[in-house]
Amino acid sequence: MKKDRVFFQTGLFEKPFLNSRITTASMTMKEKILGYLVGPVGILALVAIVNQLLELYYTEVFYIDEIFGAGNYLLMSWVTKAVGIVAGVLIAYVVEHNVSSQGRIRPMVLIGCLFSAVSSFFLFYIPDMANWAKLAWVYVFSILFNGFGSALLALRVNLFTLCTRNQNDRNLVNLFEKVSSYLLVGTAVTLTVGSVLYYTMLHRHPAENWYGLVGIAALASIPLSLVHYYYTKERVTLENASANQSETATTISLLGQIKALFTSKYWLMATSLTVIMGIANNLAGYNLNTNFCTVILGATAENSYNLIYTVASGLPMGLGMLMIYPLCKKFTIRKTTMAFSVVAIFGCILGLIVKNNFWPVVGANFIYNMGTLPTIYILGALIDAAKDEVEYKHGFRPEGMVSVAVIWCVLNLFTGMFAGVYETGLNMSGYQSALGAAQPESVANWLYFVRYVVPIIEYALMIVILYFMNLEEKLPMMQQTIRQRHKEAAEARGEVWVSPEELAEQEKAENARLAEEARIADLKEKCRKKGLNFDTENKKYLSKKMAKRK
Repeated sequence: MKKDRVFFQTGLFEKPFLNSRITTASMTMKEKILGYLVGPVGILALVAIVNQLLELYYTEVFYIDEIFGAGNYLLMSWVTKAVGIVAGVLIAYVVEHNVSSQGRIRPMVLIGCLFSAVSSFFLFYIPDMANWAKLAWVYVFSILFNGFGSALLALRVNLFTLCTRNQNDRNLVNLFEKVSSYLLVGTAVTLTVGSVLYYTMLHRHPAENWYGLVGIAALASIPLSLVHYYYTKERVTLENASANQSETATTISLLGQIKALFTSKYWLMATSLTVIMGIANNLAGYNLNTNFCTVILGATAENSYNLIYTVASGLPMGLGMLMIYPLCKKFTIRKTTMAFSVVAIFGCILGLIVKNNFWPVVGANFIYNMGTLPTIYILGALIDAAKDEVEYKHGFRPEGMVSVAVIWCVLNLFTGMFAGVYETGLNMSGYQSALGAAQPESVANWLYFVRYVVPIIEYALMIVILYFMNLEEKLPMMQQTIRQRHKEAAEARGEVWVSPEELAEQEKAENARLAEEARIADLKEKCRKKGLNFDTENKKYLSKKMAKRK
């Protein structure tokens, strides 16, 4: 019988110095903050900077289309995406057969972070050599960064469900991740680079400034990526490995895995939600806000309408960080998202009513963005939780599986078909940039459709799907059944199985015992130095402690 191929059974990641610094059975606030709020900032900021500057660099500094002919940058983007699809499947195969004691995902993500840090710099630092060699250079590092690097980093999302089975903890780390990506990176980094650094040290400045900035960001990302690695732990992966469940996935054929996924109704609902949001995002187009402000609202450099509209769009993001998690904890993610989706739809309807009246439009946009808060910050936690259903029904977890990679390759190709629809619609409506705000009425109608009607359809469909997606009510039963299987498997092997909750209580009791021993030792030393009676001083402490409890 042919032995199944495995990866990471030995090697660097099995060395003790690469062990996670998290040793507790349950998640701690230190792990949540360092692992999911602080740690990811470095690599997220680097990716944001590269995505923001790369096209500008290749058109303003390297002149790729002028040197090698028009369309070369677009061709390189297509080649990179094609390689990225293949890379995603190959990486999924490695993850599926990864038996590292560090988990299936964490080693791959760290490799992706280091991979991206190195390749990002060399996307901008292009040595002086023959033109054909320069073209080969940028192709190689574009494939490494946007192909393999992006595919490896995409695995990060799986940590939200593998870090614990506690859904409240999953929701919180998902929120922290969104705060990290949307507020810390999406707002601070993007505005700093795009609005300040680009005009002060990049635009019309030599290549050294560009690759110097990216190099600094790349270097800064490495220690933060190590923080992200060391302060995360795949409890679910390790729990399943101890129950020999990890062998189940590799014994199921690819078709068997796909069949299992398509017979998991909550996974299908979660996938449908992701596809709907992906189509809507692609339909929106990169320049929708700018075009809407210019054509509909008459924004100019003098009246600052664009800035006011953008700020109004961003204000709810800060408010959402404070209110969404408590609301979802009280009412569930599903119900909170459904309620806020109604608010988003109301904001869009209001926008259609007020048309081009500036301040009412700003108000409508504020209301709409308030309605999107659960979708932005925490809906992903519910979508990820659908993976628990696959484990409950079919005995394997889908994170990083080849079957999932193949399915998402197809779905990404499908949603990607909508990426150029916005620009195509503008052109077909008669849009001409030279006309500024004086565009044909058909252009305004198209902008209204994309700005308001598309989100109305998106959130209406989400409400319908979420109405039937009562996964949160079923999760406790699913988790209990899964753990009962683990217990029975351990007993069949003659082992004593201890649940994560029991381990957490044992750790808590042990920490309390050690803390009490340390307190007594310190008090004895204090009494010895000051000539005090230990029993008397200890009784005083215990009396105060009892009084505080009352």
